Amino acid sequence: MAQNTTVVWAQFPSHEAAEKIKNRLMDNGFARNSIEIYRNTDHSCDLAIHTSEKNLERVESLLHASAPVYAFRQLRSGAFRTAATHPLVIGGSIALAGFLLYSLLPRNRRATVHSVREIPRTLRHLPEAVVNTAREFPEAARNLSSTVSQTVRDRVFG
Repeated sequence: MAQNTTVVWAQFPSHEAAEKIKNRLMDNGFARNSIEIYRNTDHSCDLAIHTSEKNLERVESLLHASAPVYAFRQLRSGAFRTAATHPLVIGGSIALAGFLLYSLLPRNRRATVHSVREIPRTLRHLPEAVVNTAREFPEAARNLSSTVSQTVRDRVFG
């Protein structure tokens, strides 16, 4: 063991659980000879990991992550590694996401502004639309209560 090492201890209910964590640690680059398993009389096991100070946080995250969380982390890190080494994967993913978002738009949409020349005309009509909406709002608010009451009454008694 190296001179500047510290020991991290963890207790597990079974030898099998301790072995799983030992394998997880070895898969993540920790040496087999730095990990020890001690059996207890109550069939639980203590796991001791000799590591440097800079690896303490990494050891803790590997020890305390549940199996699904660990599997997700492994999948996520593999996906990031693949994306970093293959820029076409990133480009393809962005294009696919854009296509999916575009396909979610309604089919009968019409463009509100067909050219740059129409923008001033569209902005000219904006105050009218705001005024009309402001005029119609109080009536809509008054009708909201009766509409909700009627809908509830129809669902309950109808």
